[in-house]
Amino acid sequence: MNFFNEEEDTDYLIFERNNVYIDFNSNLFTFHKVDEEEKIIEIDLDNCEIKEKEDDTENNAENEIDSKTDMVTLSYFPLSISHSNITLCYEQDLPQVLSNELIVQFMNIYPIVNNPSLICGYDSLGGGCIINHLHFEFLMLDDFANEIKTLPIEQRNSSLIFETKLKYKNEKEISMFDGTTNLKVSEIKEPLECWKIECILNQEQSGEISAMENLFQNSISHLVNLILTKLIDKQIPHNIVITNQGRTFYVIPRKFENEKHKINTCWNDLAGLVTCKEENTFDSITENEINEFFKNEISLESKAFQDVTNDIITQIESVFEIKKY
Repeated sequence: MNFFNEEEDTDYLIFERNNVYIDFNSNLFTFHKVDEEEKIIEIDLDNCEIKEKEDDTENNAENEIDSKTDMVTLSYFPLSISHSNITLCYEQDLPQVLSNELIVQFMNIYPIVNNPSLICGYDSLGGGCIINHLHFEFLMLDDFANEIKTLPIEQRNSSLIFETKLKYKNEKEISMFDGTTNLKVSEIKEPLECWKIECILNQEQSGEISAMENLFQNSISHLVNLILTKLIDKQIPHNIVITNQGRTFYVIPRKFENEKHKINTCWNDLAGLVTCKEENTFDSITENEINEFFKNEISLESKAFQDVTNDIITQIESVFEIKKY
């Protein structure tokens, strides 16, 4: 697989590494430049539909891709057979920045795939992303033949910071939320300081995920988006790991990536599926060295993490009822 044409696309990595928002630039590498054989399937996340692919290549070439189409393509650095990219609103040329609506849209990947081992991730600019064309990645833990049942990040100790049902303090506000879905936000300290956002479902919600009917999607997406907006405003790069069928988000604020690092620092690496840039590093590095690297070179300083945590809490509790711990 030759994902990048070195002669034509030498600039695909050339964008600022010290900015988490840059406008879409069609002159750089985008998913429009992916070869046809790299495209797996077209889907419509809004309507939870898989689009049929035409067999007739001539007719297919003439057909325009709908602006709502979300394109699934092979990962350029696959960790497993299912590791893929999904470009949201493929033809709209969106940069690598999320919004509440886009997170809700992406969450419909879960009823489409309907596999409890589905793991999803997202890298911001400056946080491991090398293509400024809005996309997530996903893979199945089933690919690893039961060697990995949960990600290491899921096994880390966390302490509860606050919980909320996103009930407005102002009773006159028209709520977009059901008012029964409880969201718990915890912090993880080692080796990376990050937030764990969990959706605690009530008995009626805890059944099988069904398309377009999950009230928890709006709630957890809105809370995650509030956190991401704060990070973008503060120019803090970030990674997202989504587990538990979309009911748990790990949001990792971090330092900007550095090309000199010998370990990759994308979402999967920070979640515990670590990859190295050089074979000799892979052969010699220890788990303790990896954790020290994440702690010293990638994680925000403790004061910076606490400051942004306090800002997020202040913003949320100014609008919603919350219970702090």
